Amino acid sequence: MKKILIMLLFFAGMSLLHSCKIDDFEAPAATLQGTILDNKGRNMQAEQGQGNTKVRLEELSWSSAPVPQDLNIKQDGSYINNKLFAGRYRLNVIEGPFYPTVAQEVEINGTTTHNFQVTPYVDLDWIGEPTLTTDKKISVKFKYVRNEAPNGVTKPAATDYRLFVSTTQYVGNNNFDPGNSLVTVLPAENTEITLTTNSPMKYSTTYYIRVGMRVNDTFKKYNYTTVKTVTVP
Repeated sequence: MKKILIMLLFFAGMSLLHSCKIDDFEAPAATLQGTILDNKGRNMQAEQGQGNTKVRLEELSWSSAPVPQDLNIKQDGSYINNKLFAGRYRLNVIEGPFYPTVAQEVEINGTTTHNFQVTPYVDLDWIGEPTLTTDKKISVKFKYVRNEAPNGVTKPAATDYRLFVSTTQYVGNNNFDPGNSLVTVLPAENTEITLTTNSPMKYSTTYYIRVGMRVNDTFKKYNYTTVKTVTVP
């Protein structure tokens, strides 16, 4: 009985040593970071959250058919993941308000910066600064231009636009005051468009605003202006 107990303890110890050796791998510590840029070299404006544009990674070091992992991008178009294994990856940016892009293979080791350049469906630009009307409504002016599609790709029609207003900086389609109407009748491109909030703003409050426009594509994501602030005294 004593011999059996000694043998059991021996094998248990060997198993423990073996498991320690298996777990003795370095934790993933490589970093991938970068920014999604538009066709003018500007940061692509996006939404914060799960429904946002994604960077797709596929690690090619161990498999020719890897399981993809997706990173959500930040509101300013930047992204980062600092818990990756070093190796060769296939990268692409997906599910965004831009024409499809081609995946690229990148070697990730240490800290790797990789920017993507995309052609947005729509460019939106402010005209002047937001103003407050005498009855405390926010009024803005902007213009838009639809970018041409690459060869062999259909240029989608613009469907609607909206003035997004919020009391937090993460203003967008997933964080806004729904009191301002969705506009479905679109003026001509490259003309001055005025939008005014439906209701007066609260006193002593700072608002974050931007305009977004969608096209008739699969994902129905918005192209945006940059974010501006308006403080109501």
